[in-house]
Amino acid sequence: MLLTESQLVEFNDRGFLFFPGLIDTSHISDLQDSLASVMDRDGPEVIREQDGEAARLVFGAHTYSEPFGRLSTSADLVLPVRQLLGDEIYLHQSRINPKLGMGQGGSWTWHQDYPPWKSIDGMPRPRCVMATVFLDDCSPVNSPLLLMPGSQQHGLLESHPQTDSNTHGYDLHQITTVDLKRLAAEHGIEPLVGPAGSVALIHCNVVHGSANNVSPWRRAILYLIYNAVSNACTGTSRPWYQNNRDFTPLQPGPVNH
Repeated sequence: MLLTESQLVEFNDRGFLFFPGLIDTSHISDLQDSLASVMDRDGPEVIREQDGEAARLVFGAHTYSEPFGRLSTSADLVLPVRQLLGDEIYLHQSRINPKLGMGQGGSWTWHQDYPPWKSIDGMPRPRCVMATVFLDDCSPVNSPLLLMPGSQQHGLLESHPQTDSNTHGYDLHQITTVDLKRLAAEHGIEPLVGPAGSVALIHCNVVHGSANNVSPWRRAILYLIYNAVSNACTGTSRPWYQNNRDFTPLQPGPVNH
């Protein structure tokens, strides 16, 4: 999939592009079938919710699950991200947020993704795109991802690390209440809703968050973090599943639609 000139302009203006139902249903079914086993892994790459049981984040599934690995190199994702970054790309990180229903899927406060990659992983510039793949239908009622369109234009905002019991060791930098109100008034807030297989390509400085999922329905999303090879990270403090050290350019595989 190659992007049009108008789509490139839209990404620069709004900070994201959305493609409903891009990934075919057969591949989504394979991913859904694999999800239970990856959530059940006993390793540090699986971060649990406060109940100690439900998976809050699953890192690195592209390395131990064939369907997730195949998707990470799909031409549907690699080609447009290379266009957006104007460079060869590698996968800095992959993570799944299962967002289990009945309140098990906790909230994520308003934040930008780039700050910990810059301060901890040594990513020089915000030349990074988050490919967001819906593993389930995302609706207004099962805690969709919320974005502030155009907020990436403000660059790196003041933020405060929230590495505590609420994030279970995952480094998240919460923006200030002043900036939150200012950006919401200027840009508004949009939910990303669509069927399983939908894909959003999101700039790493777009402000986003999500609420608790109190619906009965799971809302699982896969995040594939693609970085420009020329922007490779220099830090080595975090493990492989949070900061991939293999900067070999990805070669696009088969399409999945």
